[in-house]
Amino acid sequence: MHITNYQVHNVLRTYSKQLSLSKRAVHKRLTSVNQPDNITISGEAKRKAVIEKVTKDIVDRIVHSGPRNNVEQEAFAELENEYGKNLATEENVNTEFIFKVIDKDKSEEIKTLSIEDSKVLRTRLEEITKNKIDANMFR
Repeated sequence: MHITNYQVHNVLRTYSKQLSLSKRAVHKRLTSVNQPDNITISGEAKRKAVIEKVTKDIVDRIVHSGPRNNVEQEAFAELENEYGKNLATEENVNTEFIFKVIDKDKSEEIKTLSIEDSKVLRTRLEEITKNKIDANMFR
């Protein structure tokens, strides 16, 4: 069988074209992977995200060290008013957040609320705090 130079040259040229196209495709894929997608978030979504973060931070501070600043004290006082008794916060040995009911006159603990009741109160504290932050935040 006889192969001419022309046929060898055509095979090499075709192979070279395929190789260069393949390299371009790989390069294009790599550059598109390295470029992050642009995500547009509305102003209201950004605002909600900020409110969520601030609420989480405030509730965590209340849980760990009790209410200290005005917003924390107002939110906690509103929770106490809704509950109808004075409350104190504590983390138990399982690092779960619990509330204690306090007798204000005697400054002593009346009872420790169950974990389920404490979760309900924490959820309500988060809602109260979120509403306060939303009301105080500039629109």
